[in-house]
Order: sequence, then C-alpha cells, then structure tokens
Amino acid sequence: MSYVYVPVIQKELDIFRETVWNTHRVRKQKNKELPTGVPEHMYTCKNQYGGEKCGHVITEEQLREVAEFSGVLDNTDDFLDDTFRQECQRHIPDTDDIKPAQASNAYLFVRDNFDVNKLMSM
Repeated sequence: MSYVYVPVIQKELDIFRETVWNTHRVRKQKNKELPTGVPEHMYTCKNQYGGEKCGHVITEEQLREVAEFSGVLDNTDDFLDDTFRQECQRHIPDTDDIKPAQASNAYLFVRDNFDVNKLMSM
C-alpha cells in the first residue's frame, strides 16, 4: 500500500503547499506582532515586512563534514525494504505518474500481481 500511496499523498501535499498554503493571505491577529500578507511573498521580500535575512553561507565542504559526522547519509528515508520495492517496481516502475483517482486501482494491481515467491528468492 505504501509503495503506491506515499508518493501520491506526498505529491498532493506538495501541490497544496505551493498553490494554497504559501499563497493564502495571513490576516492581522489581535495582540500579535506578526506580519500580515502572503507567506511566499513575505519570505522572498522580507524587507517589506520588517524582516531581515538571517541565513549563513555554508559551503559544500561544511555540509559534507556535518553529514559524515552525523551519519545522516547512512540511512535513507526509504520506507520499504529493497527487495519489496524491487518486486513492486516490476509491476509499476514509476509511481510519479499515478493520479490520486488512480491510486486504488494501482494498489490493487500491485497486490494482485505481487509474487511473494519472487520476494523470498531475492
């Protein structure tokens, strides 16, 4: 189920973030000292909202050093076992093309064609 639904849900969340959440207007809140406006615009035009750029320049070498020290690159965020994923990919190689309305049919297709014996032999 997660092979089909996680990418579909993530894609829908990304679309919502880009087209709705970051483009909606934030109203003035009573007793709050927060800017009002559209979040995406407030982020890109900080100076118009009383903000300032507080970031720091970081080099690729510094990123590599921290990654090695933390071990963050040792583990992936993959939620499926490699052999399980390979068997799913045999049936649906690319989940990026699955539309939300097609997700249930895609899942049922994988479920009905999934070969547990192939999984055991991998």
